[in-house]
Amino acid sequence: MGRSMKITLRLSESLLSIYREKGGAPGEIIVIDVEEPATVAEIVELAGVNLLLAPLILLDGAACRPDAAVANDAVITLIGPLAGG
Repeated sequence: MGRSMKITLRLSESLLSIYREKGGAPGEIIVIDVEEPATVAEIVELAGVNLLLAPLILLDGAACRPDAAVANDAVITLIGPLAGG
């Protein structure tokens, strides 16, 4: 068993608006404790966020894949779908 890590999960406004429409919006910032090793996908799942709603994932400010390994004190930012025209 690994040591505990504190991870900050940030949700974009576009992603939050999807959850608000469904009546179950998590907070804009979620701080979660997980055991290492952990991936972005595992952490997002633990937070109760559907990764399919986030086409762009940033790990400490850089684009990453859902299977990216996460280090202690990392910040994961989930960007929801963008629309406009």
